[in-house]
Amino acid sequence: MEQQPYTDSTELLADRARLAGRLADDGYLYLRDVLPEAEVARVRHQVLALAAEAGWLREATTTGTSQPTGVDLPAVDVEAVARCPGPTRQAVQKAMWCLRDLHALLHSTSLLTVLEALLGEPVLVHPRKVLRFVAPERSSVVSGWHQDYPGVQGSPRTLTAWTPLAPVTPDTGGLAIVPRSHRDGVLPLRLCAGTIVGWETDVPVDVVHSGPMNPGDVLVFTAHTVHGGSPNTGGLRLSADCRYQPLSEPVCRDCVELDDGDWDDVYRTWPGQGRDDPLAHYWRELPLDIVAYDPRADVAREREAIAAGRRHDPAAARALQVTAEHSADPAVAAEAAALLRALA
Repeated sequence: MEQQPYTDSTELLADRARLAGRLADDGYLYLRDVLPEAEVARVRHQVLALAAEAGWLREATTTGTSQPTGVDLPAVDVEAVARCPGPTRQAVQKAMWCLRDLHALLHSTSLLTVLEALLGEPVLVHPRKVLRFVAPERSSVVSGWHQDYPGVQGSPRTLTAWTPLAPVTPDTGGLAIVPRSHRDGVLPLRLCAGTIVGWETDVPVDVVHSGPMNPGDVLVFTAHTVHGGSPNTGGLRLSADCRYQPLSEPVCRDCVELDDGDWDDVYRTWPGQGRDDPLAHYWRELPLDIVAYDPRADVAREREAIAAGRRHDPAAARALQVTAEHSADPAVAAEAAALLRALA
């Protein structure tokens, strides 16, 4: 697999047609200095304060970047994170995700201007943002090559914007993109025990684009572009991402509603508990075409994992674990758990 640097499309920002053409050709755009560094730094400091309060950090170190002064980042206490009980870890991560400034950053005018130019119409910002706090990895389990559309559904024109909150270096890794992988729509999957969900996109990966990024830089890519997180071998990786789509096209209900709790739980952590805040419940005032999540692909994957487990295929181990923990069918979940025990 050949590693190549991102194609820098920053110079095309002033030319909407060429920018959209580059996205259509390559499936992604690497854009420098889109988000205001002061706003990114504010979110980073708040996330680090929560991590420090949880006992997850050590001393500050300077991460070398192309910026003149670098960014002071504390080292992660990997053992402390690993020892943290699951419910406590989830509570800390939820507190990070609830930060109002995180949500505001992903509504930045400078970013929305780019996305509206690409989509050619008003944009719906998905309310379910993502904050990723990635410590140096203790295991070989990775996100694996994947596409966003099977999980996001709704509009096939949905775009993802991924932005680092701290410098991305060769040690911390970043997001790797398979260029031009979006052209054939939704691709088949294969079982892979070394990925978080137990599956990865079944596509030859000969060339990937990746590289260092600075706070304020943004990667924009389509819902069908194959991508995956690079291994983090030596430092804290902080990033945020969000989905954006044409306002006029369908949006999946799971992209606007929460799996656990409700939005008022989030807004209670905001100044004034989110009352009269323009970012609170903003999508409920919009003329959205909300559609239900289609679970058929999930059901098919569960069946394939069960079939592989019955064949004692070790590649099915992680998929069986995910099925046992998350299947909506109790009988399927129970069989997956039994097959997983048999593989152990």
